[in-house]
Amino acid sequence: MKIIGNATVLTFGPNHAVIDDGAVAYDENKIHAVGTTQDVRQAFPKAKIRKVDGRVVTPGLINAHMHLYSTFARGITLKDAAPENFPQILERLWWRLDRAIKVEDLELTALIPLMEAARSGVTTLIDHHASPHALGGSLDILKKAFRKCGLRGCLSYEVSDRDGASRRDAGLEENANFIRGLRLENEPDIAGMIGLHASFTLEDSTLARAAELMKGLKCGVHIHCAEDKSDLEDARKRGFRSVVDRLHRAGLSGQDSIFAHCVHVDASDIQTLALTRTNVVHNPRSNMNNAVGCANIEAMLKEKIPVALGTDGMSSSPMADFTTASLLHKHQGKDPRKAYDEVWRMFTRKNPALAGNIFKTPLGTIEEGAGSDLVVWDYFPPTPITAANSLGHMLFGLSNARVAETICRGHTIFEDGKYAFLGDGEEMELNARARELAQKLWDRF
Repeated sequence: MKIIGNATVLTFGPNHAVIDDGAVAYDENKIHAVGTTQDVRQAFPKAKIRKVDGRVVTPGLINAHMHLYSTFARGITLKDAAPENFPQILERLWWRLDRAIKVEDLELTALIPLMEAARSGVTTLIDHHASPHALGGSLDILKKAFRKCGLRGCLSYEVSDRDGASRRDAGLEENANFIRGLRLENEPDIAGMIGLHASFTLEDSTLARAAELMKGLKCGVHIHCAEDKSDLEDARKRGFRSVVDRLHRAGLSGQDSIFAHCVHVDASDIQTLALTRTNVVHNPRSNMNNAVGCANIEAMLKEKIPVALGTDGMSSSPMADFTTASLLHKHQGKDPRKAYDEVWRMFTRKNPALAGNIFKTPLGTIEEGAGSDLVVWDYFPPTPITAANSLGHMLFGLSNARVAETICRGHTIFEDGKYAFLGDGEEMELNARARELAQKLWDRF
């Protein structure tokens, strides 16, 4: 048993509280107590206590939609003309990138962003992977990277019909085999979903097969939904009212599924998502970067749709999307009152609820019985901090603060600039090797 004490504890979750001179007692299995330092010490007098001198402690952060492999696109130069729209972005960048990935690239495309996650206080990532020419066993390689770092991960392989029937079939098999393997191994901190690219690259028969796997494996799908208007136009050409309509009719909606983006949805779609309790993940920076539009999260949350925050590969940490969302929706609505409560709910309640459902244990909150994922921030509040004003401190203070320590499953994985899972000089060696592999990938690209 360990105790972090003399902290300013932000609990997050539906019963968010701020505890001055707070403490958290935990082991590798769960959090055993949270309260004042005096009370927690009295409850566990033999536990080793580490005082953090008033620093802020929060739960580990959760990235609800990530593409780890996107790391190797950082700094890439397109020789073609700059893409003018979203379909061209996919064709000229992402689909060429994922086809260029080889087996030798997989571990580092995951390990480098996972290191960045640990350094940023992120302890859980829900990833969506694609490597059609390094497909078989790819999720197991990513799993090993998560295991090396000590982070929690939910993995899926992106099935699509764009690369032909054989790779579509291999993608479905990769997802199914990975999920079955996790259950045989009884993996508590690695999970799997059925990954699908997007409606416009999937035939009806593929959607039907994915729905069958969902039912058989008792899991959800992780799919890009109505990210761009081109996805909506394709669904209508196929005879459906919308993308959400098509996916719902195929049996893919539900509380275990993730529909990422949902930018081009209407009131009827929102009702469908609400009635089925389908999870939506908002990725504001990616949507802005790709100029696809702005999701109506206010309407979705009003209908009690579970809307979480992700990065879509823009970074490992969702903190930047948290701050961006707070600005984007004010700007979009021309109203400085917009998105205040919505952004807070997504980050501190919906992300934890989504992760908790996937891993079948409370995550993203500091409460008794929750997973022992904690972050110590080098942030000493310069003004009073309460449950009512925590958002202001998050947006304008904590978002710019350095992470002093990241703890996942009760183990310190990052502290004072060093990774517990790396030896001296190993970080530099890994980055040097990644640059070599990235250059070879760019040459193939």
